[in-house]
Amino acid sequence: RLHRLVESSQRQVRLVGLSATLPNYKDVASFLRVHPSRGLFHFGPEHRPVPLQQKFVGINDIKPRFRYEAKMNEVCYDIVCDSLQRGYQVMVFVHSRKGTGETARALADIAGKRSELDRYFITMGSEENGAAHTKYAERAEKSRNKEVREHFGNGM
Repeated sequence: RLHRLVESSQRQVRLVGLSATLPNYKDVASFLRVHPSRGLFHFGPEHRPVPLQQKFVGINDIKPRFRYEAKMNEVCYDIVCDSLQRGYQVMVFVHSRKGTGETARALADIAGKRSELDRYFITMGSEENGAAHTKYAERAEKSRNKEVREHFGNGM
């Protein structure tokens, strides 16, 4: 669409694409028709203030799909808790916005069933980041996004 708009309107458009984790940036640049020597900029891991660690986990073929999703969420939860126990912060990347909410809800449900929600996720401003929690709690409560309101209270 963007390329058709540029061609039909004869006006240049600047497109900026950013990603912290995109390994195939050359493919994306090609798709966006970016000239590799003039318009493509790549900043490698040496520019990151904190190293990025990626973990890939395989799950054997489990059917039906809901059991597969449940197993993936359990494995994700165990990895998240392991990192939190060691004092690290965690970001979980999923495939879609809807999947983000579903995964956060699943992690909160698992934590609730294991009675670990308070232990690992909910700080309520009681730790060293208490000022940040307090600062954003009111904004989260007033958010028009139902998932932000729901998941902020769960520490996610």
